[in-house]
Amino acid sequence: MESGNDKKKEHREITYQVGWKKGKIEWHDEASETILSKQLQDHETEKVKGIKKLDIFWLPAMGLPDMVVLPLLYSLPIFCFVLTLILVYGLRHG
Repeated sequence: MESGNDKKKEHREITYQVGWKKGKIEWHDEASETILSKQLQDHETEKVKGIKKLDIFWLPAMGLPDMVVLPLLYSLPIFCFVLTLILVYGLRHG
């Protein structure tokens, strides 16, 4: 003889209200498994598409030696700050 808990696990009905809209959702364990697997597949394909789009930005760096790349990396913020000062000066006196 099945207990009440087993019967509830097979079929559930969820009632919801969002603002003026009311509704019911019927929940089956078999349906939830198929929906979950479909959502996982969709998520994986979206993730792969997103990674392919980002590959454009993550190209390998130039073949410069570390002795050159490191000073360039440290000088970039200084260059941006000086460029900002030049632009502000141009706006004030231009």
